[in-house]
Amino acid sequence: MTTSRGESAPRDRGLRPERTRHLRERRPALRSIRPRRVLDLLRRVSEVLETVVDPEVAAWSVLVAYTAGEGLGFNRSFLLLADGDQLRGWFGVGPLTRDEAREVWAEMRQHGVLPLERLAEPDSMAVESEQRRHAATLAALSHASEKGCGAWRRAFVGRSNHPNPCVRHWVAVLESRELVVVPLMASGRPWGVVLADNFVTHAPIYHATLEAAETLAHYLRAALERTQLLRRFQEERRRRMAADHATALLETARTLAHDLKNPLALAGGLARELMAAPPRNPGTLLRQLGIAAAAISRAEQRVGDLVDGLASRADGIALEPVEVGAFVDRVVEAFRPLATSRGVRLLCYHPPRPVRASAVVHSLERCLENLVVNALEALRESGGEIYAAVREDGQWVRLDVADNGQPLPAALRVDPFAGGITTRRGGSGLGLASVRTLAEAMGAKVEYDEREPGWVRFTLFLRRWS
Repeated sequence: MTTSRGESAPRDRGLRPERTRHLRERRPALRSIRPRRVLDLLRRVSEVLETVVDPEVAAWSVLVAYTAGEGLGFNRSFLLLADGDQLRGWFGVGPLTRDEAREVWAEMRQHGVLPLERLAEPDSMAVESEQRRHAATLAALSHASEKGCGAWRRAFVGRSNHPNPCVRHWVAVLESRELVVVPLMASGRPWGVVLADNFVTHAPIYHATLEAAETLAHYLRAALERTQLLRRFQEERRRRMAADHATALLETARTLAHDLKNPLALAGGLARELMAAPPRNPGTLLRQLGIAAAAISRAEQRVGDLVDGLASRADGIALEPVEVGAFVDRVVEAFRPLATSRGVRLLCYHPPRPVRASAVVHSLERCLENLVVNALEALRESGGEIYAAVREDGQWVRLDVADNGQPLPAALRVDPFAGGITTRRGGSGLGLASVRTLAEAMGAKVEYDEREPGWVRFTLFLRRWS
């Protein structure tokens, strides 16, 4: 039987025969258990721990291996973890009393239960039940981590006369004659400790059993560190998902507010023009009212599109063929009255034959509206000219929107599509960023240039429909 560090085995020399016989009864001769069985046990437990994701299940698995008859065969086992300057009882496995032990063992023999067979499929309710059953004992085992605990390096057997007060406390709480103590250290400080004893059977503790207990405890520490790291990772992931969700909701709200601004601004502008100077021609009045009504309908449609898009984001988007020339004519025509009222000439060019591109109609509409509105804002004070032109460019259909207003400010020239920068009072800085996001979602791209003297041009490159 092994002894704790600092304890020496009593010598038989010079003792009376009666005293020697008494010592031999309490301390059976050391011998080894079968190495093959120990290796099989270690392999089985290590395979189980590779798939464990809960710290409690990891502790239960190893402590079952400590106490199972086909395992190390201890009567009961407990795990304590360092918590500041305390070693706190955290998990326990085994009977609470001798009577309970006899009943449980008899029932297991009757039904042929092999605890190690259950390791591969742990019962979470059984794990929780075991933890609750031992709660009082675990609380009583908790103890301040004494200075001497830091000197432990190997597993040992402790008794009531051990020099360390932690060991004496644990022996007293468990009423153990001999208590296996397996220290787990980290950076020279106690990380935890596994306790095991044979309080019912008083079975001997062999060298090989002690070494196997030490190896299993180190398996347990590695598993706990991994599962605790995994748990922290999952918590951080949930936190990040919640933060990302909140950010997505904020961006959605900002995008919705921005996208509603264009059609509502168009409708409001026309309404103000009609109030200031009602047209005498009923046909003109009806046409302008129709444009305002269509703008409001588009605002309603934007809300519906956004709700549908949020509900089916995981399904992606469905591209469809869009005849770009006719599409641009329709959008530009809607802005023509507002442009005329501001002294802006609005032109549209496209090939005479149909040119089809792959797009999502409402997304392309938002892109073009953003570009036209930005151009109108650039010419608000000075008037000028805006043109929208459709051209074929190899595999692309090119849609240009250009104005002859002031060049872009330096802050925007670096990356006009980055977002967050605006030159207008009350602007959100999301317009061009939204254009790029929508374009890329359709497999398109958007570029900016001032290569043509006196003109600021934005170009949407749409994939040709084939």
